[in-house]
Amino acid sequence: MIKERLSTEYKTKLFTDIYSGNKPDRVPEKVGVNACAALELAGYDLRLAQYGITKVLDATEKINAKYDTYTLIGTWPGTPWLHKFTGSRTNVMGEDGFIQHPNVHGMEADEYDLLLADPLKFIWETVIPRLFTEFDAPPMKAALAMAKTIKANDYINGKITQGNMSLIKKYDKSAFPTFVGISRAPFDYLADYLRSFTGALVDIRRKPNEVLEAVNLITPLMIKAGCPRHVETPSRLTRIFFALHMPTFMSEKFFAKFWWPSFKETVWAIYEKGFGINIFCEENWMHLLDYLNELPPGCELQFEYGDPKTIREKVGDKHLISGLFPVSLMKSGTKEEVCDKAKEYLDILAVDGKYIFNFDKSILTAGQINWDLFQPLIDTVHEYGKN
Repeated sequence: MIKERLSTEYKTKLFTDIYSGNKPDRVPEKVGVNACAALELAGYDLRLAQYGITKVLDATEKINAKYDTYTLIGTWPGTPWLHKFTGSRTNVMGEDGFIQHPNVHGMEADEYDLLLADPLKFIWETVIPRLFTEFDAPPMKAALAMAKTIKANDYINGKITQGNMSLIKKYDKSAFPTFVGISRAPFDYLADYLRSFTGALVDIRRKPNEVLEAVNLITPLMIKAGCPRHVETPSRLTRIFFALHMPTFMSEKFFAKFWWPSFKETVWAIYEKGFGINIFCEENWMHLLDYLNELPPGCELQFEYGDPKTIREKVGDKHLISGLFPVSLMKSGTKEEVCDKAKEYLDILAVDGKYIFNFDKSILTAGQINWDLFQPLIDTVHEYGKN
């Protein structure tokens, strides 16, 4: 059988339709394959290859030449060069070449008064130098480190973007969807950059009032981050991405008090500016699904774990559903099992044109799956997913 070849325009329309509230001709897919997996498949050493551009783009080209997906895969590796320029303590390359996120903090438990007095001043003058050691220096040296970081970031990202756009055209991929901005839940920001994962969970018991006040003061900063100035005319096609870190590590009582209200306020404010919202619900959100219906309509909710039928019943009328397909099956399963599982998810989730096929988590390493199963899975989604 001759395989149907779809144009870039057609693939792009699948996404513009679904984000605009229209039913697409078939289920869009945007499977997550990390650049590190592509680099390993191409035979490169992650500890070296991620510092440049040439090997990254070569690996991206090789994986996209081999696999026919709707969107470009194997893009955007870790940024060890950026972490080196900044002296980052929050992102550190491990011995295997993967970027790790140590449980570090930039604010001590007795410094809430300083944060609350002037959040921006405290973050800029105290937290950033603690977390990014190149900025813990005399003003001229810190300014030079900042200038080098910005220049390197603009140059490398510009080159990779240019290379990716060339590959999109060459291999008939969709250039959409791409995120125009990233924001965070205010409590997640407190945990990620100020008090650490463990510190934040301790503080909600020992300093509840200070935590609530801090989260409320951080909220406008997260709203501003989620409304990038370079987007002159926001629309539901200009998507802002959130990865949710802390909720599943909190009891529902603490979640409802400390985490949810500020996140809900942040999302609604960004939505009311005209942007679309994409949310990665990390871990298992089954006990928190009802809260998600308090968010504005048309959010894309990517789930890692959970029962697809329950998720569809509870949030599928208001939101777009993504994720859930178990990457682990592509290591342990047969071709038939993998393809049948894809059909099962499509039968449950794609009944009304509000489903975007994706994995439960990105493929991070070359050895994580059996690559002989990758294209049969994608072909199944493309063919069985016709509406």
